[in-house]
Amino acid sequence: MLACAPAWAADPPRAEIAEAERAIAAAEREQPRGQAGRYLDDARRQLAEANALVERRKHRDALPVAQSAAATAELAAAQARLDNARETVDSRTARNADLRRRLLVQGN
Repeated sequence: MLACAPAWAADPPRAEIAEAERAIAAAEREQPRGQAGRYLDDARRQLAEANALVERRKHRDALPVAQSAAATAELAAAQARLDNARETVDSRTARNADLRRRLLVQGN
């Protein structure tokens, strides 16, 4: 019987939309660039779509879109952290190479 219920019959996915908003805010704090920034843009679009579906009272349709927005925002944050970690490693690797060169010059 539930399968026959119209899409607008469910309650709005308020908790899922709030979670997507929190996940997007958390991702924004990571200052994503590149691919991470594109994931964040996707999450924002999905959240806007979920809100539009709620406005049209298509709550059942809005639920998976809101959940996807939260997951995509979490992916954006994780990608941004990975990118930042890679930058840190690259910077430290370059600094170590520079120190090694200096030590070799001083040793000669």
